[in-house]
This record gives sequence, C-alpha cells and structure tokens, in this order.
Amino acid sequence: MNNTTLSVCSLGTGTMGSTSTAAIASAGFQITLWGRSGASLERGMESATTAVRQLESSGLLRESARDVLDRVRPTTDLEEAVCSADFILESVSENVETKHAVLLEAEKYCRKDGIIGSNTSGLLPSAIASPLRNPERFVVTHFWNPAHLIPLVEVCPGGKTLPETVEAARRFLLSAGKRPAVLRKEANGFIANRLQFALLREALHIVESGVASMEEVDEAVKSSIGRRLADTGPFETADLGGLDVFSSIASYLFADLSADTKPPRLLTEKVREGLLGAKTGQGLYNWEPERKKEVLEARTRTLVHFLRQDRAEIK
Repeated sequence: MNNTTLSVCSLGTGTMGSTSTAAIASAGFQITLWGRSGASLERGMESATTAVRQLESSGLLRESARDVLDRVRPTTDLEEAVCSADFILESVSENVETKHAVLLEAEKYCRKDGIIGSNTSGLLPSAIASPLRNPERFVVTHFWNPAHLIPLVEVCPGGKTLPETVEAARRFLLSAGKRPAVLRKEANGFIANRLQFALLREALHIVESGVASMEEVDEAVKSSIGRRLADTGPFETADLGGLDVFSSIASYLFADLSADTKPPRLLTEKVREGLLGAKTGQGLYNWEPERKKEVLEARTRTLVHFLRQDRAEIK
C-alpha cells in the first residue's frame, strides 16, 4: 500500500479526529481534515499541529513537522473532503444520531469503493451502519487516545461488513504504523474497553469493600501488572506463570471477584455531585492544575518511550 498515493479523509475536529489525523499524516499519507465550521477546523488544526510537534520534539519523525502538516488539507466542504478518499475515518461526537447524519451525507459523495471507518469507543458497528446504503463497506476503527502516541486500533465489523473491508482497513492501519486488533464479531466495548472496565470494576469493589484505598490500588497496578502487561498479555502471562497455577487460583478467586452489573455507588455519587474527574478539578481524586499537568506529562513520556521502542523494532 503506497502511502504517497492513498487518499484519506478525517471527519471531525475533536481530540480523536485531530490526533488520528496527526498520526496518519506523520505516516506519509495525504489527509483531508473536515470540520463543520471555520472555528472548529481551526481548533482541530491547532490540536493536530500540537500532536505533530510533540512527535517531532520526541524524535519520532523522519522529517519536519512542517512537512507532515503540509499533507493535511483542512476544509469545511464535505463533498470536497470525501469525494476522492480511499478511506474515510469518522470521529464526530459519540452520538449515533450525529454519526448517522454525517455518514449519510458523506455517502452521497464518496467513491463506490471507498471504505468508511468509524472511530467510536462504545457504539456497535451495526447500529452506526444501520441507515447506510452500503454497510458492507463500513467498519469500526477505534483509535485509542492519544491517537498519535498509542498504536492500537480496534477493527470491529458489523453484521453486513465484508471480510474484504476488514482486511483493507487492517492493511491500511498497518501501513500507517498502527497495530490493528481485529474482532471476529461485534461486542460492546470491543476488546480493550471490556478489559479496562473489568479491571475498574474490581478496583472499585476492592475500595468499597474496605480492602485497600484508591491510592494503594493505583500504586499496585502501576508497579506490577501495568508494567508487565506491556510485554505479556493476559494469555501469555497465564502460560508463563503456569496454567495449573492459574487454574488453581481461579478455582477460589473467581467466586470472590465483583460480578456487579450496575455502576458502583462510588462512581454514581460522584457523577450526581458533578465531580467528574480531571475535567472538573475533582473526582475520585482532587485534580489541581499542576497535578494534572504532571500526570499527563508523565504519561506522555511513557507512551513516547514505548513508541520509540516500537520504531526501533521495526527498523
């Protein structure tokens, strides 16, 4: 797949649309960034520029940030954005009606062989594709935030998605330097969010049961499985530890793990009080501006470290 000739379009100028645009452009693709208005497009380009310059300052570009950004063409004209695109990556707000409106309009102008990928973290592909005229060319492509630093993209087909569409999306993402994980069938939360929320459910259960504090749970995860899982996933970890050992532990531990089917009180009470986390300054923790800045900078350093390692392995 030739990165210099393949045409890509990104619909949406929020965090995911702008950072996935930065990721695609930095991989050598020409990409059109579409926004509803000049103001939203300006914000999206500012966010994409910040992401590309972060890659440059971290030594993760083989060219200048300016060269990368020259491959991004901003527009508010949807027809112009999608008419020649081989791949259309939609990242508008996480609302199925909003996605329907944008994708139905995009379908009027896109190529017959163009592929539409939707960047959603929870909506099922069949639900998004339900009103489309050509659902066989639609697939979920779930980038993880921040999209320019995290390599995973979950590829989830809908009930009518053709296998050729899934394979084309997978090959495109590989050529863009991503690590696609392909689902065999659709499932709420796809792969990684199901695992993330299973961990969160048990973490909340541990705290609400009085076993340990939030601080101790966070420290335990960061100092153990958080590090190990970077190289060994859950199945590799089980094999390396010995399936007899894991089976024995599961025989008594599974019955003691949380099986809650509703959000726990610790979350619902915070939400009811309007304490939504870092974006409101307080949630499970207090998020003073300096603390938030330090945590985000530390996370970025870690993600850059792993991305450099990925690039070294490719070489």
